[in-house]
This record gives sequence, structure tokens and C-alpha cells, in this order.
Amino acid sequence: MAEKQVKDYEKFVVRFPDGMRDAISERAKANGRSMNSEIVQILGEVVYGLNNTDDEFESMFEYVTTETPTDEDEWRVRDRMLTQLVFEITNRLDKETARLKALFEIRSPDGFYTQTITNIKKPT
Repeated sequence: MAEKQVKDYEKFVVRFPDGMRDAISERAKANGRSMNSEIVQILGEVVYGLNNTDDEFESMFEYVTTETPTDEDEWRVRDRMLTQLVFEITNRLDKETARLKALFEIRSPDGFYTQTITNIKKPT
């Protein structure tokens, strides 16, 4: 299945109060995301109830992977949980990717770090 092109996504213009755009920009930079991705993440947290604790996350994951809904209401609950899980996993991956990038950007002035990393032998 082909991935959606940017032009195919729904667009909505938002007017920010003074200072909010800068605050979102700083938050996005800290999280290693674009402003658009940060805004979508913030809205997703509100709309889909993201940022569950690990216990909630595990319970939801177990439910959607082991339980078979028996009626339409249970299917709706399961579908909402699936959406929440996908967004939560995506958020966690984004955060960890940003952390990995930050670690790889750490370098000493003489390149010692890079040389040390390349000389590490993998266990056999």
C-alpha cells in the first residue's frame, strides 16, 4: 500500500497566541521532531489519551493481541485501543530516536570518541 503524500493529508490553519509558536518550536526541537509532528503529537495525547503508563500500555497491548471482541461495542473499544497503541509506540520510537541522535552527536574535539567507537570489537 502506497504511503500518503503530504498533499493528501487534511490541513487546518491555526492562529497561535503570542509566544506559543516559539514554545512549540522549542519543545519540538527538544523532542527531535518538526513543529508539525510535535503539534500532531500534542493533539494525539488529548484526542486519543496517549502517554499511558507502562502498566496501562501493557494491559491494552495484551487485550488487543489476545481478546477477540464478541460484539460491535467491544470492536470499537479494541479499535480505539489499537489506535492508541500505534500512536504511543510511534511516540516512544520518536523519543528514543532523538536520544540516539543526541548520543551519536557527542564528539570530543580530537575525534577520540569516534575512534574509540570504531575500535570496539564485537563479542564472538
